[in-house]
Amino acid sequence: MFIWLWTYLRGSVAAEVTGTSVERFLNLASHKGIYIWDVTPVAGGVQMHCSVKGFKMLRDCVRKTKCKLRITKRAGFPFVMHRYRKRKVLMGGVLFFVAALYVLSSFVWQIDVEGNERVPAEALLEYSRGHGLYIGAFKHAIDHRGLARHLLSEFPEIGWVDVHTRGTRSVISLAETIAEPTAKQSVPRDVPCNIVAARDGLITSIVTAAGMPMVRQNDVVQAGDLLVSGALPIEAEHIGQSETLYVHAYAEVWARMYTPVHFYIPMSFTEKVFTGNERRQHSVRLLFSFFETQPNINLLHGRISFDNYDRMVSYIQPGSSRDFPLPLVWSTATFREFVPEVRQRSTDEAKALAERVITERIIREFDFAADVVGKQVHFEEQAERLIVSAIIATNERIDKAVPISVEE
Repeated sequence: MFIWLWTYLRGSVAAEVTGTSVERFLNLASHKGIYIWDVTPVAGGVQMHCSVKGFKMLRDCVRKTKCKLRITKRAGFPFVMHRYRKRKVLMGGVLFFVAALYVLSSFVWQIDVEGNERVPAEALLEYSRGHGLYIGAFKHAIDHRGLARHLLSEFPEIGWVDVHTRGTRSVISLAETIAEPTAKQSVPRDVPCNIVAARDGLITSIVTAAGMPMVRQNDVVQAGDLLVSGALPIEAEHIGQSETLYVHAYAEVWARMYTPVHFYIPMSFTEKVFTGNERRQHSVRLLFSFFETQPNINLLHGRISFDNYDRMVSYIQPGSSRDFPLPLVWSTATFREFVPEVRQRSTDEAKALAERVITERIIREFDFAADVVGKQVHFEEQAERLIVSAIIATNERIDKAVPISVEE
């Protein structure tokens, strides 16, 4: 590869040598140190390749051997430059393109964040901007190691981080620490506390590790009721008096709770029927940092004549490869026409939809540790809607630590 590039930059000539002293011609060229390659026999002589400088030195060999030397092909950068020597605008454009390519490749045009789940990417990018990493930053001025150290000290959720730049793309790769589970015992272990009910419920299980239980299974409690006391009375027989020992109470208390859910399902609804007609609008957003706001350049925007449509936008940042994106973002907005049609649900369809709504609310609103033990759903049919009333029974932990003071 290197030899081919060097030969192309210097230029090469394919020539044909004919005559009665071809061998003497080649020996004289070798004696003069002229590099000749790809020598192949032809009718009455040989075909060979040599450099431009070596071809000029062959004139003396031609004169001494009385051979004929004819150029059959010219190749290489010097001949390309000679061919376009009078096209100054074209050559200037080529030089400008090479210079612009070099300058643009010295800046960062894309920043990706990898490995984050709990830490928002927006927070990482905003913090990195204050330490020199942003769209349009000069990549040779970025302190990658220093930024990584600052990210580790600023975000406790990050256990490992690496910042590197390849081409015009910077990547913040990180690994987060293991998330600590939400602790029911939010009071330090060396602080005396009681266990109270966080919510109303029917006690189904109570396991006490420290403290005095104040309730039993099947008791009904309300939010704030004392479940386990951290004040333990101790009888002092030698003085005939009792003392109180305050401890850090700990217990797991599970209770049955009932959550009511009320909503309605309309029997008529509007459905989008797409006609298949589409319109597209294209625009380009420049990422140069010297613009106060990154401008959008609209390309061939026609008027959207649809009365009802859905708009979807896709973004592409072009480049020669993944590590060399260009400082622009190509966006395409697609408008899909639809006709709204009013349709009616059957009673079975409305009930099936209500069941899906209840299931989605259970997944979305209840804690992952909650055990759903049952649900009761009641339907009331009306002319224009289906009224849904449901009661969801769950088994959840309701213990909550509350610190107590010795003065109390």
